[in-house]
Amino acid sequence: MTDDYKYGIKTVAIHSGLTQYTIRAWEKRYNAVTPLRTETNRRLYSDSDIYRLTLLRLLTEVGHRIGHIVHLPTKELQKLTGTEEQIEQSPSIVEDDILQTASLHSYISMCLAAIKEYKSTVLESTLFKASVVFSQPVFLEKLIVPLMYEIGTQWKTGLLRIAHEHLATAVIRTLLGNIRQEQDSLPSLPNIVIATPRGQLHEIGALMAGISAAADGWQVTYLGPNLPAEEIIECAEKNDAKAVGLSIIYPIDDPQLASELRKLRHGIQEHVKIFAGGAGANAYTPNLRSINAVIMNDLQTFRTELEDLRYQNL
Repeated sequence: MTDDYKYGIKTVAIHSGLTQYTIRAWEKRYNAVTPLRTETNRRLYSDSDIYRLTLLRLLTEVGHRIGHIVHLPTKELQKLTGTEEQIEQSPSIVEDDILQTASLHSYISMCLAAIKEYKSTVLESTLFKASVVFSQPVFLEKLIVPLMYEIGTQWKTGLLRIAHEHLATAVIRTLLGNIRQEQDSLPSLPNIVIATPRGQLHEIGALMAGISAAADGWQVTYLGPNLPAEEIIECAEKNDAKAVGLSIIYPIDDPQLASELRKLRHGIQEHVKIFAGGAGANAYTPNLRSINAVIMNDLQTFRTELEDLRYQNL
């Protein structure tokens, strides 16, 4: 494998399957790779960098914590993925990734077909099978997130009716709720309170955030949708929470949300981190930045931030 540094970060993101934000975060916090810097400070990556980042992504998707594996040599990462006998640009890894992607698309298509036919039991069984086939991070990030996005897109374009969207949301909410309840939680674990602010009624994103946090060693206090700031503050204080997670999906033009966010920041202790994510979060970027909230663009970023925060508190 050549070590010529020739790829920009956009290309690396496409080939590694990571977001540009996660690549930068892994570089800054963990020195996952060391890209070449041009005279204009542009990052350039090698084939080895892409391969290493791909291995790290695959391992985090099956439950390894990035902080525990990022400093391992590439050969050790290969052993963890079961590819130590193969050359670095492993065709089997690429093939497995392609097969997994095709399988995910198939499940998403089956789910959409069930939704269009109002077949809630078929949707339930399809999602349950997928939750068994795929690891939890893959199930959430590569099946549930794209599925909900596609449902929203088809609803906006008239391909799905409101009843379709409600049926799908009810089934997915129940499934994610069951997964969350099955997760063990120890009192000694750091606490995070997760909710949607007042006026935000869609809770799928909050449920996914709760499941991800619990899987990464957090005690999750899940409050559900449409919570006034005062209620979130009270819960955070009672549980000595280290963080508060907010899911913001719809609406994206609520004039009351800015006030709710200010109340929340004023009411909780300064050391308590506020995370905000969801399809609508970017619409409130100025408001979120004004309260020093960390804006999450995906669950992988959320997991990275939580891991960093957890080890700061050890």
